[in-house]
Amino acid sequence: MTAEAAAQTKSAARMVFLAGAIIALSHLADEWVKAPIPVGPAWKCVGIILLGVYAGLQKAWLPMAGFFFSAAGDVFLELDGLFVFGMAAFGLAHVCYSAEFVRIIRRDGLYWKGWPICVVVLIVSIELAVYLVPAMGDLLVPAVAYQIIISTMLILALMSKAPIIAKVGAAVFMFSDTLIAVNMFRGLPVPAGSVWLTYAAAQIMLAVGFTRIRLV
Repeated sequence: MTAEAAAQTKSAARMVFLAGAIIALSHLADEWVKAPIPVGPAWKCVGIILLGVYAGLQKAWLPMAGFFFSAAGDVFLELDGLFVFGMAAFGLAHVCYSAEFVRIIRRDGLYWKGWPICVVVLIVSIELAVYLVPAMGDLLVPAVAYQIIISTMLILALMSKAPIIAKVGAAVFMFSDTLIAVNMFRGLPVPAGSVWLTYAAAQIMLAVGFTRIRLV
């Protein structure tokens, strides 16, 4: 590839990223607009899909798959009776992100200074499970499995030498899902728009963090 072609590809990737980030953040307005099906689900997932396309343009294949699984999860969560499918899709997304953090660990080694924070994450995750499990009902098995998967993803992020923005993105993602869980299972109110704002921000930070590795 010539220098000019490489520059054009990089510029196109940047535009796709900006479009994805803007559209993803714009969906915060749906908290009040309440767009009907199919507009709502389409609006919800298209920004994340573009982040996946951006990751693909940067040859970040595992994160790309993670964004695409996330987009599928976004759609499933909007459709009646498909909540478990949405949870499964997001679980697969976190498996993809985890695999990318493992790849970074294998390449660069462990970040041993991250272990104290990992202990805190593990304790908080266990305490959260103790609090939520009695209220999970029929969703007990998939919900606990999902919590294990996302907690593992965050711990791998913290123990890797990935850019700090990717680690923060992983932490914010888990925080966003915690907001959903405490609201769904315990009925605790969360600020309007907080779930989507933290989710979209997490995905954007992961996109930047995973691809920055290939741009330095």
